[in-house]
Amino acid sequence: MATPENVMEFIWATVDKGPDGCVHYPLEFVDFLMDFGFVDTKKYSKEAWRAAFEPFKQPDGHFKLSRDEFLTLAKYRYAGEVKIPFDPMRINEGKYTDEGFGQLLNESIAPSCGLEAPTLNKFVEELKKEFRQPDDLILIKTEAKQKIKKLLEENPSPLRRLEIMFDNLLKKEGFKKEAKETVQKVSAAATPEQLAALQTSTFTEGPASFSEAEAKRLKNMTKAVTPDAPSPTAAGESLKDIKRSKKGLRG
Repeated sequence: MATPENVMEFIWATVDKGPDGCVHYPLEFVDFLMDFGFVDTKKYSKEAWRAAFEPFKQPDGHFKLSRDEFLTLAKYRYAGEVKIPFDPMRINEGKYTDEGFGQLLNESIAPSCGLEAPTLNKFVEELKKEFRQPDDLILIKTEAKQKIKKLLEENPSPLRRLEIMFDNLLKKEGFKKEAKETVQKVSAAATPEQLAALQTSTFTEGPASFSEAEAKRLKNMTKAVTPDAPSPTAAGESLKDIKRSKKGLRG
């Protein structure tokens, strides 16, 4: 089983290092690591994550970390559950009470959304107002689900980005067909080894969403010979029951 310590050791062996044997990261890359699921956002804010790098800040603004300094980042690493991403189009259609919709929000929508609570709550109140029926229940059908889908596509949380990466890993490993066939009964969950592989790729592949010029600049800042290291083992899938109810679906 992967542990925070040996995962960080593996990532250190895999990442590019400069001639001085250290890693060199700009602030943009530090933020990228948080936005794409490396950091446990329930425990640490972006401000706390940035503060962790302050002791390693250089005169030009970038951060330089030795091996021992890099390993101190282990405490911030997300090591929780990663499942296939929540699909808003699979929400059970029908009428919801405010309590029932609140459960759907808390268990599925909010963890997948990167908006601050006040902004998300504003969206939710507007959605409820738009689809509230004369009997005071909230009717959730295709139109409402499309709005939720658009919200999550435009504002994914770090965990959702990690879940999407996991979903892509399943496709590459050939498990997607199996997951689809059993989706009404079970939901694939990442093993510790798969999570380690995903987080390693976050460090090594970098922010592909940046502009080409910015991506090239970041690549040059961390460019070095990558040492050989064994790949994390893609262990067998851990399947867990998904949570279903008349109030909604998390899968």
